[in-house]
Amino acid sequence: MAAALTNPAPAPVPERIGGSRFVLAGRPLAPGHRLEDTARYDDDSWLLAPALLQRHQAPTRLNFTRAPAAFIPTLKDLFAAMLSGKLPLNEPRPKMMSIRRHFTEQLRFTHWVAARPGQPRLADLTLDDFAAYALHLHAVLPSEASREVAQSSVRMLYRYRTVLPGDRLIVDPLDCEEWGNSTRRTHAENTTHRIPERVMGPLLAWCLRIIDDLAPDILTALDAYRIRRETAHPGWRHIPRPHLSSAWPHLATDEPTGHEDQDAHARFSTFDLARLLQGACYILIAYLSGMRDSEIKHLRRSSTHTLLDGSGHPYRWTLTSLAFKGESDPAGTIATWIIGAPAARAVAVLERLQPPATDLLLRNLYPAERIRAGAMTLRSSNELINRVITWVNAYCHHYGLPGAIPEVNGKPWNLTARQFRRTLAWYIARRPGGVIAGAVQYRHLGIQMFEGYAGTSDSGFRAEVEAEQSMQRGEHLLALTTDHQHDLSGPAAHEAAVRLADFHHRTGFTGSVVTDPARLRRVLARHDPEVYPGTYVTCVFNPDKALCRPRSVPGGRAGPVPHECQPLECRNVALTANNTTALAAEADRIDHRLRARPVLPPLLHAGLARRRDAIHAFLTVNGTAQ
Repeated sequence: MAAALTNPAPAPVPERIGGSRFVLAGRPLAPGHRLEDTARYDDDSWLLAPALLQRHQAPTRLNFTRAPAAFIPTLKDLFAAMLSGKLPLNEPRPKMMSIRRHFTEQLRFTHWVAARPGQPRLADLTLDDFAAYALHLHAVLPSEASREVAQSSVRMLYRYRTVLPGDRLIVDPLDCEEWGNSTRRTHAENTTHRIPERVMGPLLAWCLRIIDDLAPDILTALDAYRIRRETAHPGWRHIPRPHLSSAWPHLATDEPTGHEDQDAHARFSTFDLARLLQGACYILIAYLSGMRDSEIKHLRRSSTHTLLDGSGHPYRWTLTSLAFKGESDPAGTIATWIIGAPAARAVAVLERLQPPATDLLLRNLYPAERIRAGAMTLRSSNELINRVITWVNAYCHHYGLPGAIPEVNGKPWNLTARQFRRTLAWYIARRPGGVIAGAVQYRHLGIQMFEGYAGTSDSGFRAEVEAEQSMQRGEHLLALTTDHQHDLSGPAAHEAAVRLADFHHRTGFTGSVVTDPARLRRVLARHDPEVYPGTYVTCVFNPDKALCRPRSVPGGRAGPVPHECQPLECRNVALTANNTTALAAEADRIDHRLRARPVLPPLLHAGLARRRDAIHAFLTVNGTAQ
């Protein structure tokens, strides 16, 4: 192991800032806070709440009494610099919540150092010490992402060494071989888990049922409660039990009888169902919009807008909130998202769940005197959405009903707010588009969100979708690089076979699955055959023949536009066996619809009949491998 590295010419030691200095000086403060009431350097604990501008962020503080006494001066200097002091050259000002996470890891690290033999100073630490701490993190933090955060936080003591007047690191932890190489990466993989299909399907169905069937009764009960509180019956015991017999007969069997215990059951049942309704609304909005948790938490009344067509029918809904990630304004930037009708209905339900005078829609549901100012925290919303799965499964089990949300690996799936955006990107990129007979509503929504994901240009959602599409295409191409290219048919079948053979020769892949996404992306970047497998056709892209509107893709070249594909006319089309099966199945579905009752309107009937006949004619000519 290498010895400690020392600076050939020690940097001048900066002076420690004055003890009465406000550590939040220069930071924008939330409404209602004054700088003269905020923390000073000499305080044992620094409250960060005045500088937290996102309403859902929980009040937090830096409590230096929790650190080893020998390291308190250094930690104060470090975090004073992060908050509002002089920064090292080219070092950006950290965000408030990042500072709180760094503090947690600094406590972990300094306590570990204080327990080392001889109680060394930071300046005494060597690369051997960092190797030992890396092993310690592997023992106490099972998650690679958590270890990366911990190591990155420790390295702040080295990055900020030029502005620390006392003890500081003089060796770079990154010079330690055992230190996580992930901290050197410029583009980290998305490690957020995708919600499994067997969970997302029934969960979405239950949430739709809850807001469409259960919401009216719960909202009526809450309205009655609020009226009683404002008039002659201000007590808790007069919260009415919702009457749910029309849509939920099982829940209408235990009406209160007037006894205290029954009244208590009715009271808590009402608010439990209200929280269930709130959780279902959150899930629908998060999944059908792609919004981040912070963006949902800043939804206000009258934030939806409905667009009508020429005949007055709604065809699109938008939702306005604040975006934070990637934005220059720490207080957020006004942004708009394209949503669907179910998400718009969910927002309307959230408006009814809150008292009329409450503008913010995601607040804890308690009687008014117990509501904490601001939106619920991330932990609260995670608890809220998991309550939906718990309630649904308990309901199904108690009444012996089908439709429970299945377990994964023997336990209920643990939902987090971040998973919905990740899952949505996966579905948009990897599910069939239905471009032949008209996309289903979900796919239309996905196209709108992908092409014009309203939020802001820095939202990153397009990049997430394109990363999923690239991964899916790479997996399909690897499956085609063996003998499968000989099974292709269609006008571009020969060109596809030539390109895939060249791809196979250049990469050496044999069709086996590649589990390293980064390697797969590198392969495509260097040897992309520009073959795009799809549900109904395989596009062998040539911009001179394309009937869609080619758009720029990474690498400076043109690429196809899948939702504008004209597969029955375009000469870039090749067909796999799965493509021909999907086309034949589409024709069968159209034929079934044409024969169904009631009879379709004449124009629609004629249009679908032409589409069915066109598919059959196309398959007659192109459905067999050449």
